[in-house]
Amino acid sequence: MICSVSSKKIEAKDYFLPCPFCGESALEIIESEFEDNQEGEGLTVYCVCGVQGPAAKTEEEATFLWNSRVKN
Repeated sequence: MICSVSSKKIEAKDYFLPCPFCGESALEIIESEFEDNQEGEGLTVYCVCGVQGPAAKTEEEATFLWNSRVKN
């Protein structure tokens, strides 16, 4: 259960690949704090279309995970 959420906008053109689903480049890193059995905070890249990347512990890791693409 999420107990608080905050976000900070980072310029996507400098850091993130566009969303692979909608092509949007105005992305945010969202920081969430969890309660119950989940530990600490999680950072994830979030797109306005609703897609979000995997949870990470740092902005750098969240960016790396978002920019990682499966090669066909």
